[in-house]
Amino acid sequence: MRIKMVYYTGYEEATRNTAGGKAPADIKKLCERRGYSFVKILMPSPNLPAILQKIWKYNFAKKYWENLCNTLKKGDVFIYQHPLYVKHLAAKYISKIKKNGVKLVVLIHDLESLRKGIEGFIKNNGHINDEVELTLFKEFDVIICHNEKMKQFLLDNGFQEHQIVCLEIFDYLSDAVCRPREKTLQPSVAIAGTLHINKSGYIYKILDNIHNKNLVVNLYGNYFDESQTNDRLVYKGSFPPEKLPSCIEGDFGLVWDGSEAYTCAGNTGEYLKYNNPHKTSLYLSSGLPVIVWTEAAIADFVVKNKVGITVNSLFDLEEAISQVTKEEYVIMCQNAKGIAEKLRNGYYFYKALDKGISQLEPKES
Repeated sequence: MRIKMVYYTGYEEATRNTAGGKAPADIKKLCERRGYSFVKILMPSPNLPAILQKIWKYNFAKKYWENLCNTLKKGDVFIYQHPLYVKHLAAKYISKIKKNGVKLVVLIHDLESLRKGIEGFIKNNGHINDEVELTLFKEFDVIICHNEKMKQFLLDNGFQEHQIVCLEIFDYLSDAVCRPREKTLQPSVAIAGTLHINKSGYIYKILDNIHNKNLVVNLYGNYFDESQTNDRLVYKGSFPPEKLPSCIEGDFGLVWDGSEAYTCAGNTGEYLKYNNPHKTSLYLSSGLPVIVWTEAAIADFVVKNKVGITVNSLFDLEEAISQVTKEEYVIMCQNAKGIAEKLRNGYYFYKALDKGISQLEPKES
């Protein structure tokens, strides 16, 4: 079977100063650049009451999948960005599409079966969520996952080696100018993302009375409790994801999660052992070296490419930064700038997608 058309799906781009829709929007742009056909998913107005949003999603999602089934033909390739809303419908219609001879590629943004119980996801009946998600994946010919740790999770759950391609890291499209980087006399880190104490409680514990006495923490994002601001915990504001790379200040970008500073604790901490946090891509696309948790899956990429350092605890931050020489820091910045060039051009998505699609094409006899 020769590949005819390539279709892809996703939401319209986010307009808020949040990174939540940045990764799917970047995939959309990268597919556009190749001339793939976009299947748009409409989202309800955020002003609708929650119950009406659910009804809207179900009704429009059903029409979307029915239209998709009529559009895709034998020999086409369909790139599905996971997760999308109303996954039960997705599982039903993906199976139907596959029977029509369409080749299926799924790009995983988040694995809910790994992060269940986090931020309002299914808690008490998480096994149902797992079953729907993993059953859905079994229909796909190619699964693009984050990294080798996530790949192993999928292998342990019955998937085959030939199905899985590792992304390595998410791309981060931006035209923002990378500012020159130079190690400062006073150690500093940047933290970007959701700054609410319930989501990122560690932020409010980094600067205690014992550790990190000279460390400056620059914060970028929403929901920061500004009553906590002082001369070393500095709130810089919220910026659009495309502009943020030119704004970030600090010696390193910090990739951490959870409520604690001594380790990445709780479900969000456990999830870091498998996923590629998108803020890693943000920092590196800014030409900024990173600091990541030693046990995080993304630590392998950071160490391999010499674009940062790892720590076991945030209480080690100041000491870890001080041990990096100016010469070592210059090399990290040069390496980060090289990775930034790739991230800004979709290198990692294209590489993974091309590898996956090549496996769908018939081998020459």
